[in-house]
Amino acid sequence: MSSEILKNIARNIFLYARVSRVHVLVMPILLVICAYLYTRHHYKVCSMNSFWCVSLSILLYNLAVNTISEYRDCERGVDDSHSTGTRYRLITGIVPRKHVLYIGVTAFLLASISGVSALIFQPYTLIFSGIFAAFITLFYSEQPFGFKYNALAEVCVFIVYSFLVFSACILSLTHTLCLKDLFFSIPFGLLTTCVVLANNIRDYKFEQGKTTTIPTKYGLKFAYTLLFLMVHLAFLCVPFLVYFNIMPKSGFISLFSYLFIFPSIKKINSPAFINCFGLMQTTFSCLNILAFFDAQ
Repeated sequence: MSSEILKNIARNIFLYARVSRVHVLVMPILLVICAYLYTRHHYKVCSMNSFWCVSLSILLYNLAVNTISEYRDCERGVDDSHSTGTRYRLITGIVPRKHVLYIGVTAFLLASISGVSALIFQPYTLIFSGIFAAFITLFYSEQPFGFKYNALAEVCVFIVYSFLVFSACILSLTHTLCLKDLFFSIPFGLLTTCVVLANNIRDYKFEQGKTTTIPTKYGLKFAYTLLFLMVHLAFLCVPFLVYFNIMPKSGFISLFSYLFIFPSIKKINSPAFINCFGLMQTTFSCLNILAFFDAQ
């Protein structure tokens, strides 16, 4: 095989990965690691096999949401060549839209198979998390609900990346679940939701009249207030989680990720506004991972 053919293959893989927003998988991967370390810190791990199936299912559902959502945005005219951040999107025509839809559908089917496989190693209580995850993934951008086009994207993201991800991971590892486990997931869900809301704020002007998001429905002032309220609430959770021994004392280091709030204020009217919140969420998760390692 010639070097030119290998370069073309590598280039195509890169393009498809960018269009599918594979880089966004960093967020759920970090959340899964946090859930695993939290479980090891508080419980005796019963089943790793189920956990691997659940983790794979979480990542594949995430990929399915991203790709199908990207396809629907283009089909509905929400995205076009003038959209913010469309450098590698489907509207460029480099990647056929149908191909990305096929990736999404395949990812959804594989995620469902992986989720069902987890039930072989775990009591059937896990099935409720799986059904709910499949429901939100399928109807996030699809009719008859189309949550993201009805100002419900943030609600879906909060539920999935707090209660759903953590409960599924902890259940798969321990076969049990406590209320404190759900409390632990709240700041992670809030900060992940902030990334989505910041994205919708950034796209406010372009998306007016094309879709319904929190900024287009309730206005920018409300959206900014909600965004910074969620950020502060997430970080206010940390002292309480440490006090009640849900998070180790070294978990206070996660507060350093709050510093990203300052550059975000400077970039409010910039396309890079969303990046501050993405870095805040990933840094918060990484610092929590370090905190649990330190507590071992």
